Amino acid sequence: MAADIGFLPWLVGAIVVGGAISAALAGMQGESLAQKFAALGTLTGRSRQEIIDAVGPPNSVSAVGAGQTLLQWQVQGYHIALLFTGDRCDGVTHEFKHSG
Repeated sequence: MAADIGFLPWLVGAIVVGGAISAALAGMQGESLAQKFAALGTLTGRSRQEIIDAVGPPNSVSAVGAGQTLLQWQVQGYHIALLFTGDRCDGVTHEFKHSG
């Protein structure tokens, strides 16, 4: 029984360290996506394919009106939504970046 109790602090430590590493990696993923969008500069007027080529495919595509679609990219720590009319970006409708 004493050997089992000695293992418990190691297990708890491994869980805590694993959680910290996971959170750090997720934060890096959000920062990376935000930087890809920032590198594009002005998004208004850019083509849908040009944006996808630069940042990757969206997580969500929704029809929102006549000829309009909303494309959204979301990873832990970052979310951006872009409105398109046809193939051209009308601009950012929402952007959130967790700082911390």
